[in-house]
Amino acid sequence: MIGMPTIKPIHARDPNEPNRPSTTLELLFDLVYVIAVAAAASGFHQRLSEHDFSGFLTFIVAFFILWNAWTSFTWFASGYDPDDWYYRLSVMLQMFGSLMIAANINQFYEQGLTWIGVTGYAIMRLASCSQWWRVYRQVPGHQKVAKRSMIGLLTLQAMWISWLFLPASLQSPALFLFIAAELLMPMWARSEQFNNWHPGHIAERYGLLTIIVLGEGVVGVSNSIQYFLVNSTSAASAIILLGSSLVALVFALWWLYFNIPFDTILKNQRKRYDLFLFGYGHFFVFASLAGLGSMLNLVTEAAADSTTANPDLSQPYAMAMLMGMLLAFLLTLTILRAFICRKSKHNLMAILSAIIIISLCYIAVTQGLPITYGVWLSVLAPITMTFLFSQDNKQWLAQEGH
Repeated sequence: MIGMPTIKPIHARDPNEPNRPSTTLELLFDLVYVIAVAAAASGFHQRLSEHDFSGFLTFIVAFFILWNAWTSFTWFASGYDPDDWYYRLSVMLQMFGSLMIAANINQFYEQGLTWIGVTGYAIMRLASCSQWWRVYRQVPGHQKVAKRSMIGLLTLQAMWISWLFLPASLQSPALFLFIAAELLMPMWARSEQFNNWHPGHIAERYGLLTIIVLGEGVVGVSNSIQYFLVNSTSAASAIILLGSSLVALVFALWWLYFNIPFDTILKNQRKRYDLFLFGYGHFFVFASLAGLGSMLNLVTEAAADSTTANPDLSQPYAMAMLMGMLLAFLLTLTILRAFICRKSKHNLMAILSAIIIISLCYIAVTQGLPITYGVWLSVLAPITMTFLFSQDNKQWLAQEGH
C-alpha cells in the first residue's frame, strides 16, 4: 500500500552552510521574470520612442511590481527552503501568480494595474503565507518574523484588492501610498529575527537576476541586427559597427557588475540591515539596467538610414536616453557598493571618471559624431570603473591573506 507523502519539518537554514547554490526550482521560477522584464522594457521603449517622458514613471512602477514579487520569494528561499513536496507545490502556485503579474505588465502601459495583476499577487501571497505559517509553527525563535510577515502580506493584499474599487481620482495617489507600504512592511517584519539568509546564495540569486536583466540588452542587440538586415541598404557595415558596439557595452556592464565580490562582502562584512541595503539598492540597479537594454532599440532606430528611421528619433536624442540610463546604472551600482562595503576607496574617482566619459560621448554625438562611434566610446566608462574597482579587490584579498 502506498502511503501519503510526508511534509518535512521546516527549519532555518544555516547562513554558513557550504556549497549553497541556487536550486533548479529557483531557476525555473526565474524564467517567469524573463517574460516580465521584457514586457516592462518593451513598453518603456515604445513610450520614449514617442517622446512620452511619463514612460519613466510608468516603467519604474511596472518594474517595482515584478521586482517586489521576485524579492519576496528569494529572501524566504534563502532563509528556509525545505524543498519538500508541499514547498514545491507552493512555489508552483507562486509561479502561476507571477505569470499573471507578467501578463499585467504587458498591458500596464495602457491600462495600468488591473485585476489580473492583483489576483496574481493574491495567489503568490497566499502560497507564501502557507510557508510562513510553517515557520511560525515549527521554527523556534522565528515566531515573530513569521507572524509579522503573515499579517503584513495579508494586510497589503487586502489593500490592493480595495484599490481596485477606488474611484479613478484616488487610485494614483493610493498606488504610491501602497508602494510605500510594500517597502516598509519587510523592514517591520524582518527587522529583529530574520538573520539566517545565506550571503553566497543571495549574491548568486541577485547575480542571476542581473543576467536576466542584461538579457534585455542582448535582445536589443539581436533586434539591431534584424532591423538592419530587413530595412537597411548598408546592412553589413551597420551590423559590424553598431552591433559590435552594443555587444561591447553589454559585455562591459556584465564585467563591471560581477567584478564586485558581493558574496565575499556580504559574508565578511555582514550587517543587520544588509537585507534592505542590498535588496532595495538592487532595485535601482536592475531597473536602470533593464531601461538601458530597452534604449538599445532607440539607438538602432536612430542609427538607421533616414529613409527608414523614425524621423522623431534623432541620434542626439537616442544618445541622451542611452547615456542617461547608463549613468543611472553606474551611479546606483557605485552607491550600492559604497553602502555594502565601507572599505572601498575608489568609488568617487570611478563615478567621476564615468560622468566625464559619458558627457564627452553625448557632446560628441550632438556635434555630429555618428552614434555608433559614440556608443563605442561610452564603453570606456564601465571599463574604467572595472579597473578602479579591481584595485580595491586586490587590497581586500591581500588583507584577507589570499
